[in-house]
This record gives sequence, C-alpha cells and structure tokens, in this order.
Amino acid sequence: MCLSDYGHVPKPIGAGKTRKSNTPRELFGAAVTTLRIARKVSQEVVSAKVGCDQYYLRNIEQGKENLTFDVMYAIVSYFDMLPLSRFWDYAESLSGEEAQ
Repeated sequence: MCLSDYGHVPKPIGAGKTRKSNTPRELFGAAVTTLRIARKVSQEVVSAKVGCDQYYLRNIEQGKENLTFDVMYAIVSYFDMLPLSRFWDYAESLSGEEAQ
C-alpha cells in the first residue's frame, strides 16, 4: 500500500517532539506513532484497517485511551509485530532511547 494511493502524507508529531512514555498507555501510543510514521502511513489508514475511529487511534497514540485487548491486538498485527511480546520489547527499546 502506498500513500500516493490516498493522496496525503502522515502528519508528523512535530520537529524534535517525542511522545511521553511514563505509563503503559503512553509507551504503547509512542511505539504506534513511531511505527506509523516510519512506515509513512496515516492515522486514517491505520484506523480503517484495524476497525476503529481515527479520533480513537489519535487518543491511543497520545496515551489517553484505555484500549481493549482486541484493538491492541489489531494494531500490533497491522504492523506485523506479533507476538505481543515482540511489540512490547520494541516499545520498551524506544523508551530506553529517549532516556539517553
């Protein structure tokens, strides 16, 4: 899938800005944002593929949602990061990079 098919580019989170990762929700959201931007896919595309509202996904990325297991699994599966332990290892490694 190519972004040119959708006619837009994913919105960056801001130059030099990183997401907080103090809680599991924030850690999950920061990892999702990083994966989404690295793969150059929009929140609109991801939310449609995982079956949730774009507003809900945005809140997940910001660490504001207490998401269900089903949504978590769908998002992690979309990014080919199963099993869940693989995704969480990735997310925790990002958190370690921010601390440096």
